[in-house]
Amino acid sequence: MELSSEAKAFEELVRQGGDPRAAAVSVCVGLGIPPAEAQRRVRDAEPLFADLGPEEEEVLALFLDLSDVFVVDRRLDAREQEIHDLLGTAVGAMGAVRSGLGHRLHRWLRTGELTRSYLSLAGGNQVRATGDPSVYWAALVAAGELLAVGQDGGEQQGLAQARAHCRRMAARQSTAQQPVAQQPVEPAE
Repeated sequence: MELSSEAKAFEELVRQGGDPRAAAVSVCVGLGIPPAEAQRRVRDAEPLFADLGPEEEEVLALFLDLSDVFVVDRRLDAREQEIHDLLGTAVGAMGAVRSGLGHRLHRWLRTGELTRSYLSLAGGNQVRATGDPSVYWAALVAAGELLAVGQDGGEQQGLAQARAHCRRMAARQSTAQQPVAQQPVEPAE
């Protein structure tokens, strides 16, 4: 796994002889995270620092990165918060979330990457047997409609196709007696 630029900066500071905890706080503060929050994040990650051996800066950087120590939470406006909440509803209706997908979605939602989260959720067989497909697809339809509003004058590639797929799946769910088997998004021609 490739390190984020933030984790690389941390690694370089530690390789230059910096204290790992101070380096992590410095990187966070440099990203605009308030000092008190940066210190809290580093304290919460203390077990990661405990066993740091020589030449293990990259491993520590990776674990701090995976632990979201360097993630900058984005403030959302009202429309974005509504999209965020709808995507959360869809995740809750999945029934179970694979750990890798769960981690990516958590990070994307924290950083305000709503379209990226939406495309990931809309793009495949996400609802498990214990989930609720009708809630899942309805939430994605609603989120997709909101994403279409005010998106920098254009649409991200695949957004219209994903929205159409979600509408089709929601329509199938509303007319089906039994949950419809999930189908991936059809490729563009």
